[in-house]
Amino acid sequence: MKKLLILLLCTVSIPAFAVPDEKPDTTFTFNDKKFVINDSTEFITVNVYQDTTSLEKIYEARFNNGNRHETWQLNESITFPFSDLIGNNEKKRNRMKPHWSGIGFGFCQAMDGMSFINKPNGVSINFSRSYEIFWNIFSYRLTKSKRNYGLVSGIGLDWRNYVMDDNRYFVKENQHILIQPCNENMSLKYSRLKTLDITIPLLFEWQPESNRNFFFSIGPVMNIKTYSSLKTLYKVEDTEHKIFHKNINPNPVNMDILLQAGYNFIGFYAKYSPFNIMQSKYGPDMQSFSTGIMLLF
Repeated sequence: MKKLLILLLCTVSIPAFAVPDEKPDTTFTFNDKKFVINDSTEFITVNVYQDTTSLEKIYEARFNNGNRHETWQLNESITFPFSDLIGNNEKKRNRMKPHWSGIGFGFCQAMDGMSFINKPNGVSINFSRSYEIFWNIFSYRLTKSKRNYGLVSGIGLDWRNYVMDDNRYFVKENQHILIQPCNENMSLKYSRLKTLDITIPLLFEWQPESNRNFFFSIGPVMNIKTYSSLKTLYKVEDTEHKIFHKNINPNPVNMDILLQAGYNFIGFYAKYSPFNIMQSKYGPDMQSFSTGIMLLF
């Protein structure tokens, strides 16, 4: 009898010392994101993943004794022309695509402060003949958990051509850029200033959650001058004369404020620079404004 009681006690006590089974994770999807909740004996963990198939975690929260610890994951990517042809199609559909890489064409104008320069100021730019061509080589995107907004940077090349109007022309004298009217004997073909910049943007971009094909972005673009020139071509009677000078003393570093908006691979932009194109002691006060269209890769 004594032996039987001991055997029964051992049988009952075995489950008390058994390790309890851990509760399984709770997993569900919402707004194309995967949520995983783990309720363990020590704490509750909530993990949020970029989409339902990848293991790219964008958010984690731990709850323990009323305390909460959160971690947000920053998502980043680099894109370049035709980079959409490479990589996983599912990931490309779910990521925020930055809008910087591509080519663009627009028209340039000169401004004095916030107003367009007119003839009494000496500068008269022909808007229909002054143009800008740029090639944005690659872009870099940095986003937080929400994929419909983030910071966009990159690098590009920007070529601008400012053509004078109203029989006025640029000339360089003693390192200074002057504007002179044509005399009666001159027949002006054109007179222009040309600049070539390396561009580096820092844009805030937003895409509507309902339709990510639309995009809006704004921010500064740093311009690093790599080349500048002046060229004037005119005739006196039947003799052609050319004035050409390199290095017209532009500001070595300049900045534009860029605003762009568009749909899918087509965008429209406007740029304004609050700083002079040329160094003030070497040329006239002349800020840049341009607007045009972009084809984005």
